[in-house]
Amino acid sequence: MTLQIFLTFILVIGLIITLYKNLLKPSFAFAIAVFVFIIFQIITIDDLLIGLANKQIILIFLLMILTSGIQQNLGKGFFYSLFKKSLTPFQFRLRMMLMVSGLSSMLNNTPVVAFMIPYVKNWAEGNGYSASKFLIPLSFATILGGMITIVGTSTNLVLNGLIVQSGLDSLQYYDFLYLGLIVTVIGIIYLAIFSEKLLPNTTANKEAFLEQLNEYLVETRVKTNSPIIGKTIEEAGLRHLNDLFLVEIKRGERNIAAVSSDRLIHADDLLFFAGNTQSILDLINDDNGLEIPDSSHLLSNGFSAMTEAVIPSGSSLVGNSIKELGFRDRYKASIISVYRKGEKVKGNLGETILKEGDLLLLLCSNDFSKLNSSRDLIAISKSGEVNTELSFKNSLPSILSIVILLIGIFGLIDLFLAAFLGIIIMTLFKVINLNQLKSSIDLDLLIILVSALAVGLAIQKSGTASLLVGEISSIFNGLSEIWGIGILFLMTLGLTSLITNAAAVSIMFPVSYEMGLGYGGDLTPFFMSIAFAASADFMTPIGYQTNLMVMGPGNYKFSDYTKIGLPLTFIYSSIVITFIYLFYF
Repeated sequence: MTLQIFLTFILVIGLIITLYKNLLKPSFAFAIAVFVFIIFQIITIDDLLIGLANKQIILIFLLMILTSGIQQNLGKGFFYSLFKKSLTPFQFRLRMMLMVSGLSSMLNNTPVVAFMIPYVKNWAEGNGYSASKFLIPLSFATILGGMITIVGTSTNLVLNGLIVQSGLDSLQYYDFLYLGLIVTVIGIIYLAIFSEKLLPNTTANKEAFLEQLNEYLVETRVKTNSPIIGKTIEEAGLRHLNDLFLVEIKRGERNIAAVSSDRLIHADDLLFFAGNTQSILDLINDDNGLEIPDSSHLLSNGFSAMTEAVIPSGSSLVGNSIKELGFRDRYKASIISVYRKGEKVKGNLGETILKEGDLLLLLCSNDFSKLNSSRDLIAISKSGEVNTELSFKNSLPSILSIVILLIGIFGLIDLFLAAFLGIIIMTLFKVINLNQLKSSIDLDLLIILVSALAVGLAIQKSGTASLLVGEISSIFNGLSEIWGIGILFLMTLGLTSLITNAAAVSIMFPVSYEMGLGYGGDLTPFFMSIAFAASADFMTPIGYQTNLMVMGPGNYKFSDYTKIGLPLTFIYSSIVITFIYLFYF
């Protein structure tokens, strides 16, 4: 084993552990790994910069922009016209999965799930059903649908970028289409039948919150002779409290949410504090003229609006405390409680470090614009948004864009050009503007994708992939192609359960490349094996970003994914390995 191979093993294992344990921000972890690779001359700076010019990487961002425009153009009417109240849970689940799998075959599946969560959740709760029966099927259906085409998931595009970067011909639409359709149809049938039995019937977090409201909020009243009357919140010492913070003021019939530091205090104001309710005794005993009213107004009078929001993968909020973020001023909303993996996060709320997938219970103004316009926080309770109007004329930009994108997917024109034309159409129809184009550029995602290509190249150039394939071949001496495909699939599947799918496919690409060369035939079946395996994380919430996104809104536990996902993984894996062997060999 050479020094370069040894260093590559150490760096890749360290990267996997860092991503799995969430020790560093993913983009930072990738950047460090690539920097070390360059320092030890395993790859060059030019190798890294090639990723910036990779057409497949740029295509990912074009598709994200186009997806955002289509979602905005179709609007709420499209979804409410499909999700009628008269549907049974089985009918709704089946119709929802068919629709989102179709959408995610052409559009990036992460924003599809982000857009759909509020409508699925609102339909379920509005009809008296638990949203937990529908949100995992939503995520799984988008994952399955994303495998129908090369553009359905960024994983496929990252893999194609690695293939093109290696000087090989890119994958074609038919490499994904037939197998993707088979696993999507069978997966949807499985989920439609077994979701009702295998998924939990959990109470929505907001409902549980209302039932135990006094555990989260304490209501106080400002006495008429209080010494803090006429002072600002900051001057009264109510801004930086231990284990408590002021979330709302009720003044007569007026509700003041996201209370600013310079807000003046009036007599008879009702002040609502969130956090450790025991700390309210210390506050009352400070002789500041606050008292606990005899009758509580929490449920009937205390709030202007309450909503839920989830922190998506890649959010800039991740890794920061609520206090550091200045959350109230930033979003004009106050956090009442944080849920993580189905459990309420305890401790000082202001010092809570936010993580991906956290569900936030918020008090905010009736204007949701600050939440709805942020890609760092997805509002999942959107009151007053029902709009059932849908017309061909209004939907024309989306229809034209999708048609052009389909033409590109089927190879009649260049896919890059098709996505670019779709964006031009959206711009000409004034669906998206220059500011939206700028906001769609996610620097962290760009760093991850470019670095992922560089990591894959380092594994290949160092000789690590050749060594690993050689060791596998010596253990399974004389194994047939189906065994090679199966081992490659299972290795990738195990890796994608621990880290993100883009990272898994970048690490496994050089291994699949070397294994394919060893068999001396077409390399495509080996590439398809890792492509379908990297997007097959149905057993955990951490390997695929959409699974993490629905965990909080569905009030799921880790085991809920395994319970319904393990049989699906077995079915999916069996179909993929068998199809690849029969189709290509």
